[in-house]
Amino acid sequence: PFEIDQKSLDATLEFIIGRLKNSLTDQGFRFDAVDAVLAEQNHNPAGVYRAVKELSGWIARKDWTTILPAYARCVRITRDQKTIYPVDPANFAEPSEKELFSAVEAIEQLPRKQGSVDDLLNAFIPMIPAVNRFFDEVLVMAEDVHVRNNRLGLLQGIANLTRGVVDLSYLEGF
Repeated sequence: PFEIDQKSLDATLEFIIGRLKNSLTDQGFRFDAVDAVLAEQNHNPAGVYRAVKELSGWIARKDWTTILPAYARCVRITRDQKTIYPVDPANFAEPSEKELFSAVEAIEQLPRKQGSVDDLLNAFIPMIPAVNRFFDEVLVMAEDVHVRNNRLGLLQGIANLTRGVVDLSYLEGF
């Protein structure tokens, strides 16, 4: 039997990803959009092409400048956290926390095609007012550790919505 070592497999995948990246940028797709999708879907070349095409459509939208910042606010405050915090609705102190939690639960119930940027962002858009209200009305890093950790957990849940689809932090303007 012929055996291939992990080092060879990794080198082959790296080569394929490099060729795919060059091909997509040669087709006129933005390098940051390509990198954002490859960060989450490099194992699926057909999915990468679809997702880059979808993401490019979103980036060209007039309302992109409200979509990306709303998501980015959730990620920037949580990305350095080493702990994943559970969310306990009993620890909500403000109505905007409950509203945001309900929005997250609603997104999690929506059917979304694996790797679909369109499904992800169409699901996220209705949540934007709740995200903005949350940041306007609460101090995430509250003194009360239970309230703070709960708020961080809520935002981590939003940050994780893009897992397996796209890493929006690669995008210009993030």
